[in-house]
Amino acid sequence: MSFMLAETIGSAAREARTQAGLTRQQVADAIGLALPAYERLERGRLLPSVPTLCRLAQVLTIATDLLVGLHSAAPGLEP
Repeated sequence: MSFMLAETIGSAAREARTQAGLTRQQVADAIGLALPAYERLERGRLLPSVPTLCRLAQVLTIATDLLVGLHSAAPGLEP
């Protein structure tokens, strides 16, 4: 597992979730993960599968590029 990638995804997911005003449970339910698994994802201890990553991006309304750290969101710009 790529720990750097897992941590990048987890950090971006946590930030997007809090900005969206969602709880961990709401996101976990929406993407089909158990809450403990989603919590591990946010802490950077679980690397999601590609389908899970896509569902996560859709639920959090964030580009997958931003989740995996390929692009940084500029202040005031939509991804």
